[in-house]
Amino acid sequence: MLLGWLGLMIMPDGRLMTIWPAGGFALAVLLLRGTSRWPAVLLGSLLNSYWLVPWQWVVPEGTTVSVVQQYTATLLTSLARVFSTLVGVWLLGRYVGPIRWPHTVRGVLAFIVVAGLVHPAIAAFTTHVALLMVGLVEPGPLLLRQTWIWFNANCGGGLVVTPVFLALSEGPVGRPHRARWEVALVTAGSLITGLIALELRQRYGDIGIPLAYPMVPFVLWAALRFGAQGAVLTNLLWASVAFYSMYALKVGEMELARGFAHYQARSVVLTAFILVLAAAFEERHQLQQALEKERESLEARVAERTRELARFLSLLHSSMESTADGLLVVDRKGHITAMNQRFAELWRLPASVLERGDDARALGFVRDQLVEPEAFLSHVEYLYAHPEQESEDEVQLVDGRVFHRFSRPQRLGEEIVGRVWSFRDITSRRQAEAERDRLLVEESRARQEAERAFREAQKALGVRDEFLSVAAHEMKTPLTSMKMQIQHLQRLLAGASGGQVEAARLRPVVAAALRQMRRFQELGEHLLDMTRLTSGRLEPRHDPLDFREVVAEQLELHAEAALKARSELRLEGTGPIPGECDRPRLGRIVGCLLSNAIKFGAGGPLTVRLEARESHVRLQVVDHGIGIAPEDHERIFERLERAVDSRHYGGLGLGLWIARQSAEALGGHITVESELGKGATFTVELPRSCQSHAPRRSEPPAEQEHPTA
Repeated sequence: MLLGWLGLMIMPDGRLMTIWPAGGFALAVLLLRGTSRWPAVLLGSLLNSYWLVPWQWVVPEGTTVSVVQQYTATLLTSLARVFSTLVGVWLLGRYVGPIRWPHTVRGVLAFIVVAGLVHPAIAAFTTHVALLMVGLVEPGPLLLRQTWIWFNANCGGGLVVTPVFLALSEGPVGRPHRARWEVALVTAGSLITGLIALELRQRYGDIGIPLAYPMVPFVLWAALRFGAQGAVLTNLLWASVAFYSMYALKVGEMELARGFAHYQARSVVLTAFILVLAAAFEERHQLQQALEKERESLEARVAERTRELARFLSLLHSSMESTADGLLVVDRKGHITAMNQRFAELWRLPASVLERGDDARALGFVRDQLVEPEAFLSHVEYLYAHPEQESEDEVQLVDGRVFHRFSRPQRLGEEIVGRVWSFRDITSRRQAEAERDRLLVEESRARQEAERAFREAQKALGVRDEFLSVAAHEMKTPLTSMKMQIQHLQRLLAGASGGQVEAARLRPVVAAALRQMRRFQELGEHLLDMTRLTSGRLEPRHDPLDFREVVAEQLELHAEAALKARSELRLEGTGPIPGECDRPRLGRIVGCLLSNAIKFGAGGPLTVRLEARESHVRLQVVDHGIGIAPEDHERIFERLERAVDSRHYGGLGLGLWIARQSAEALGGHITVESELGKGATFTVELPRSCQSHAPRRSEPPAEQEHPTA
């Protein structure tokens, strides 16, 4: 109501409405407090219209206004003002945004259009439509004139009053510090220039002189220095001074109307310009603040990233220095970008090479330490030519060290920016691996040797058991026969009359007992020979003898056995063959061969050939028995070995072994030629003189590839 009264007071004659502050205040209230306060706006408008508005100023002169018309007009015009204010608030919220005062050029322009044009037009139009509906006015020039006057008044209220409340309601905004003297200077300057202009206007009396124009620089100063708040306050001061300067002059109605028209036009234009200028300043200031904040934020981020980078580089350096590998990083141009101390220690690089940071110089220094420098350098060149390749190998140094070399590209995102080399000294590992391999080989050999010894022991145990079994059988046979002969002899003696026994009856019994005794003696000699030959205690003699005589003696000794085997013994050869040899050993060799031939060649002729050579004697024993498989030719000469099952042919498996060992002890050798089913020929060659070889200890037989027959 106060602003409405003020608006009526500045109407010189009640018909020249210059500015309507109540409309601008109502718009500001709904913008600041929300549209829910529209009942308060309606109440204020009703009170203004009923108590303050003299209706004779609104209707044409001479028109009588009834009470009903007055009440109806009051209600309708108040509703029209509330409606226009709500529309203005809605338009400002839609096109300016949910803010109290726009601080951008675009927002201020939208505010000027809505608050200075659209809202005043709606208010003036709806108000006079309400008056027209009540019948207080009639269509015509007067209605248009009154509508135009109220449009200008509402426009002034929207552009001068509303911005003051909106801008000041925000409180102090973030602007550069302003000294108090600057505020006082702007205020004092504005008032002084306004008073000077008023005095000049009164003195010269020309209403065409723009009284408030000297205040414009101070208004611009306030707008540029204090933004929207300075602009609206100085603009309000300017408008007040300008209005007062015209109101205080005593002029006619026509001149006053023309002055008010000039005032309203200048006020709208200047207010719009000042508000836009202040918005541009604030927008620029906000942009500067945003840029300053962004700069500060950027500087803070840069400082933070710098600290993070320094920390990362410190961690990277610590990590590189704490690793046991030598690390080298080079860029695409071959310049060293990073390395750790371990790399320099591994390659023993001097400080001069490290300071240059040249990979080529470093390569030239390390090549003298390599076993294969050309291969090393060619591999490096290949990787530099193919930056996407990875590599892993080992490098041998001339001082015996071994390095494990690993290289891969250094990537920055998808881009390859360099190459990373890693070197690790694996000399101790390789030495440990070599020692491990050596120990494994030795362990394997020892295991194999143990397994072989175990197999030989197992075999020896088996041979021993078999030997004991065969020996027991071989010894049991002559002992049993001798026992039977002795028992027979006892019976003969017991049945003899007068204690006399005929010689013819005793002779066969005694002969049989003697044969079994010889067999038993031969078995014992075989066992003794085996012991002597194995232990190396056989010392052959070299006595003069006749080789033919010794062979003949053995033929005579084996004649009875050959007869029982239905084999004919034949001796082929010339006369005596004198020489030097161990007679018992020679007899043992011939006896073993004859016993073997009689056993396996039973039923066929047996031929003994004796030939004399210049320095040696050749003895051959030929049978036509079962023969020997070629793969068993060597095995039959081993100790306790037989070509056939002992259960069918008996024997200890010592005869041929004793024959070979004896022949070798006498400086000769023995061989066999035989096939299965075609008999066998054993050949013995012995020296004729005493130039025999010294006896040697017999070694255990090696493991055979063929099974024992």
